[in-house]
This record gives sequence, structure tokens and C-alpha cells, in this order.
Amino acid sequence: MTWWRRGLASVVLGLWLGSFALFAFVVAPTAFRVLSSANVAGSLVGPVLDALQFYGMGAGLLLSALAASERRGALHIGLPLVLALLCAASQFGVTAAIDSIRPEAFGPSATAEAAAEFARLHSLSRWLYAATGLGLLVLCWAQARPDPTPRA
Repeated sequence: MTWWRRGLASVVLGLWLGSFALFAFVVAPTAFRVLSSANVAGSLVGPVLDALQFYGMGAGLLLSALAASERRGALHIGLPLVLALLCAASQFGVTAAIDSIRPEAFGPSATAEAAAEFARLHSLSRWLYAATGLGLLVLCWAQARPDPTPRA
């Protein structure tokens, strides 16, 4: 991989992993610990998560394109696409459903069924986030390995 492509890929991947880790280990726990209610904390965390998911979609596509332009292996090309799809599924599927049910789960006319559905969707969102984070660690490992030298 050319030096500038490897450098760009490293920066994009580092920002992706770093932002996901900062959100998971600092931003979200702090918001839910210091803000007055879970609903208020969710109002802060939601837009931050939206930004992370959109970045993940773009970063995954860019990393895959960089790897394809250098004819790297299937792991380098396919895994970023899978991670981008996980971000898209989370953003456009799960987060959209959470946003639509939030008033029914936490509003003045909240129901137990809506609260249970919110909890189920929130759990799914966390699993998708964790799977993306694990995939990012694998991608970092793959990115750090030297390219194999062709045999004569």
C-alpha cells in the first residue's frame, strides 16, 4: 500500500475506533450519570451516536475503496463494508425505531409494552455497537500487519 493511502487509512480507522471508544466508555456513561433523567441523557447521547454512525458509514466505504485500490485481501476490503452496513442498520433501522417509540415509552401516556419494546431495541442497538467495535479492533489488527511479499 502506498504511504499516503496507508496513512489516510490509519487516520480514518484511528478516528473511527477512538470516537467509538470515547463514546462507549466516557460520553454515554457520563451523560447517564450526571444528567437529571435518562430521557435528558438520551437527548444528548442520540445526536452524538447519529454522528458516529454516519462517520462509520463513510469511513467503512473509504477504507474499503482504499484497500481495493491497492488490491489488498478480502478482509481489508470486505470487513469495512460489513462495519459500514452495521452502522447503517443501526442508524436507519434500530435508531429510527427507537426514536419513533420514545414518546410512547417515556411520555405522559407511556405504556409497559412501549417500554419493553424500547428496551429490546436499545439492547439490539448496544449489540450492533459492540459488534462494530469488535470489528474495528480486528480491522486495526489487519491494518497493522505488513502486506505479504509476493513469492518468486
